[in-house]
Amino acid sequence: LNKETKTCVSQQSCAIDGKWSPWDDWSQCSTSCGNGWEKRERWCSQPYPQHGGRHCVGDRTEVKSCNLRPCPVDGKWSPWGDWSACSVSCGNGQSTRRRECSQPYPQHGGRHCVGDRTEVKSCNLRPCPVDGKWLPWGDWPACSVSCGNGRSTRRRECSQPYPQHDGTHCVGDRAEVKSCNL
Repeated sequence: LNKETKTCVSQQSCAIDGKWSPWDDWSQCSTSCGNGWEKRERWCSQPYPQHGGRHCVGDRTEVKSCNLRPCPVDGKWSPWGDWSACSVSCGNGQSTRRRECSQPYPQHGGRHCVGDRTEVKSCNLRPCPVDGKWLPWGDWPACSVSCGNGRSTRRRECSQPYPQHDGTHCVGDRAEVKSCNL
């Protein structure tokens, strides 16, 4: 132990060197994540330097890093993509579009995007065209005369089915004529 003794004329005139107080507790970290800092302090107060005594040597404040883990990053949706082509050209189809939870992706325990990744809508709701088709020919009726140059006419209908929703009409003749009783 190194000790130095000095004789003083009066107690007031003796120089008293300052000494550090114990360190305070570390402060709370400046951030909950992502490279924060915390600090602690001490004072040159036990005792304060007096009567020309030396000031404490060393730092009054210490700083250290804390919470070095990355902060959570919540995911956010990308903009919706384009609608797909309709699944049918007529008669109640569907079209879809998508988005991704990628702007940004969830990271470091962040939350995933809330909501649907895919959206569906109805499309081409108009009914499909229905082309007309002929019913079978009817039987030949009796000849128009019992002898000499008669005619017989048979008919058919474009109703199996009727043309609908801009469908084409039946192609061909509705009536057929033949000579009879020649």
